[in-house]
Amino acid sequence: MTDTLRSSTLRLRRPAVRDAAITRPKATPAPAADANAERSVRSDTLLQGRSHIAIVHNGETYQLRATRLGKLILTK
Repeated sequence: MTDTLRSSTLRLRRPAVRDAAITRPKATPAPAADANAERSVRSDTLLQGRSHIAIVHNGETYQLRATRLGKLILTK
C-alpha cells in the first residue's frame, strides 16, 4: 500500500527553460571600437539609484522615470 506513504503536500514544477530565461541576466554587448557605432548606456548608470532624472535636450527639459515594473518613461 503506497498510498499511506505518499505526502499530502502538493508540489508544483516550472519548466526548466522558463526558469532559466527568468533568472539569467541578458548579456551586455561589448563596446564597439567603430566611431560610427551606436553608443549604449545602462539605465542604472543614468539613474544612479534614483527613480527619475532630468535630461536637457536642445534647450528642453525632459524627465526620465523608472516605474516599479522596471519600465522607463520619458516625458517633456
